[in-house]
Amino acid sequence: MIYDGAEDVLEVTFETVDENFSRSIPLNEEIVLHTDANVANAWGLTLYNYAQLLQVTETHLDAIAGLDAANLQKLLRILASEPISHFLNILDTDSLRALVKAPRINDLI
Repeated sequence: MIYDGAEDVLEVTFETVDENFSRSIPLNEEIVLHTDANVANAWGLTLYNYAQLLQVTETHLDAIAGLDAANLQKLLRILASEPISHFLNILDTDSLRALVKAPRINDLI
């Protein structure tokens, strides 16, 4: 995890990224998921305006609203699973609402 306080950006990497097989999926203007090309595993997460996101009760994942049902379900499974679930709690899958949270250190070890 790398946090840039001046820019208020949290960059989290879960796996070694192979740029030839990676994919970045914007969830909204402030959250980007980094995954493999098949969208099967989360490789990382970038959260812009992280401190501000922690202060609100929800954020909308409106950038993924246009996905077809099969790809949306695949993506929602990744978002609801560890390690992403330590940083993002899906509140409602129908309205694509989520809560950004600060992970507990014990959960990450």
